[in-house]
Amino acid sequence: TDFSTAVGTGPYKVKEFKPGVRTVGQRFENFWGEGGYLDEIEHFGIGDPVARLNAFLAGDVDAMVNLPPKAIGQVESAPGKNVWSLKSGAYINIACRKDMAMSGNHDLIMAMKHLMDRERMVKGVYKGQASLGNDQPIGSAYFDHSPEIPQRMLDPDKAKYHFEKSGIGNTTVPIVAAEVAPGAIDQCLFLQREAAKIGMNVDVQKVTTDGYWGAVWLKAPMCVVSWNMRPTANIMMTLAFKSDAAWNETYHQDPEFDKILVEVRGVTDPAKRKEMYHTLQEKIHNDNGSIIPIHRNYVDAVSDKVKGLTHVPLNNFGGAEAPVTMWLDA
Repeated sequence: TDFSTAVGTGPYKVKEFKPGVRTVGQRFENFWGEGGYLDEIEHFGIGDPVARLNAFLAGDVDAMVNLPPKAIGQVESAPGKNVWSLKSGAYINIACRKDMAMSGNHDLIMAMKHLMDRERMVKGVYKGQASLGNDQPIGSAYFDHSPEIPQRMLDPDKAKYHFEKSGIGNTTVPIVAAEVAPGAIDQCLFLQREAAKIGMNVDVQKVTTDGYWGAVWLKAPMCVVSWNMRPTANIMMTLAFKSDAAWNETYHQDPEFDKILVEVRGVTDPAKRKEMYHTLQEKIHNDNGSIIPIHRNYVDAVSDKVKGLTHVPLNNFGGAEAPVTMWLDA
């Protein structure tokens, strides 16, 4: 793509664009809609979360993306700085490939699901900025969420039963992990600690995020993944859980699931639709290789000078829509 020749439709026109470095937008006076209240807006990357936080606290930037959970208290106590948190259906999961011998071992996957200390993760890792996950992608932020599936919690006895049944024994279980979203590696370390208590050897292989989506995701037997919320439950499941989906990261095959997923799109009866979406979520909960312990909030940080924030829970910065409506209170 030649971005230098792109034709945009937003409230800012490109003044400067350096891929991976920074983008500077200048107000477009003939914007067709409402918004674009700043003369100029600059968006640039600071990969190191500590450096990004320091830049924000020092006032070098007015807003920052992906506030680390450990820094929430620091921002809350800083004058003129605010935590910008949106409850969402976003999640961080461990994807286990069902088409490989060890990672596709159903009992091993079930053991790992029962080893997730979800409540402790919400409180300890995410400082309350998350909600319980139930090993299926459609959390309570979605309209079609099914609350009728029993909540899976930490259960060492069930985990041990499935682990022994798996026949894995002393074989090391490798999980490739990068900080693809705040808390991703910590989730794996929580699992590693609980696994050791039942005699399971989990090796959390920490790697950099550089090249992760090309070299690790969809390739490693087990790896950590971060998913944004989608506008509908059907879009989310079609993208990542349909058998022939390009992003079916667990490689799980379920023709009945696929059939229901397509059919429910045309169902208008609310009761029937609810029943079908329940079935889809239940099938993922029970059979899929995706371990989903939490749904994370989108947590950013913003100066109290910044007004006009949006609250769309589909991405950071209010669904990435806030730059359209933001303005500064001098």
